[in-house]
Amino acid sequence: MVWSFRAISGHHMDHHPHPNSPRELPAEPERELDKLSANAVYAALLVEMLVQQGIPLAELLAGTHITVDALRSLEARLTARQYRALIENALRLCPDPALGFKFGFQLKLSTHGFLGFAAMSAASLGEALELAVKYCRTRFDFFALEIFEQGGCVILQVDELLNMGRSSAFLLESVMASFGTMSINLLGEIPRGVSIKRTCDKPPYFEAMEDWFPQRAPVHFNQSVNQLIFQKSLMQRRLNLSDPLARQLAEAQCQRELQTIQVDDDLLYRVHRLLKEAEPNYPKLDEVASRLYLSSRTFKRRLQAEGTTFQSILDRVRMHQAKQLLTGSRQSVDAIASALGYSDASNFSRAFRRCEGMTPARYRREHVNNNQQH
Repeated sequence: MVWSFRAISGHHMDHHPHPNSPRELPAEPERELDKLSANAVYAALLVEMLVQQGIPLAELLAGTHITVDALRSLEARLTARQYRALIENALRLCPDPALGFKFGFQLKLSTHGFLGFAAMSAASLGEALELAVKYCRTRFDFFALEIFEQGGCVILQVDELLNMGRSSAFLLESVMASFGTMSINLLGEIPRGVSIKRTCDKPPYFEAMEDWFPQRAPVHFNQSVNQLIFQKSLMQRRLNLSDPLARQLAEAQCQRELQTIQVDDDLLYRVHRLLKEAEPNYPKLDEVASRLYLSSRTFKRRLQAEGTTFQSILDRVRMHQAKQLLTGSRQSVDAIASALGYSDASNFSRAFRRCEGMTPARYRREHVNNNQQH
């Protein structure tokens, strides 16, 4: 069977550092798997890649509830549950441990639809990154992109919004690898002055995969964040295909696409971002509800319908900040507990252990040991 698809295929730069993402998120309510989504083109490309390797289409789609018509559509979106099922099938049917990297490597700018075209025609690298952050939801919901300045560098951070088990590792590997490809698309190279942080262990195939890129950027593993770190001067780098009119037209389409995303699907995402942007001075439930133009009662009911609570989301976000402070500062556990709004260190330690399976002190020791070994 010949099987092919042709893909024709937020917010502005902040000057305050944002918190680190966790090494692994706690399990999400099953309901979120049906609310967060991504454009179907990525599933189509993964399926095409594996069918070309001889893996039967029917086996790849088994149990996913993904139709061929959806894969052929330029507008269709698939839920996180559908993506998880597809990726789990792919990992089971294809034994290549570098599958996530190889998939990310083939994601060219045009794969990302009008967002890719807007970035491609931007005036500078900084403008392209701002567009990616602002409109990333038009392509996928599974990650939040943050861009901020810190210590003379501009940092693009990738935060997981959903724990999808083995599929999360595949997706993160794909996203991080795709940034290298996009850099080459935009600049013709991976410039000096770029480094990468990854939360995972160094994979055994890493050196072989690095040779796929014409230039290498230093990658640091076993970190508490997934980040691309740019020297600030690179933000002014002019792009090869800069076109102000094309950029304006592509961004207008991105705005229209963003408006079509349903508000109900958007609630958890917006709460997460509101809390992250306020760190460490987290707003109360009533304040968040007001900023979402909801009564407190309606807000709680909407979250309950999503299978979660405000406290659950707040705990996850506080764990993000806790890891930043544990690994990036010398503050005591007591001081960190106080900064995060816990009444005492024991409550903080219990919450941290519940999410991470270890105490804050042990997490800090293991992070130090990992950095010394690498």
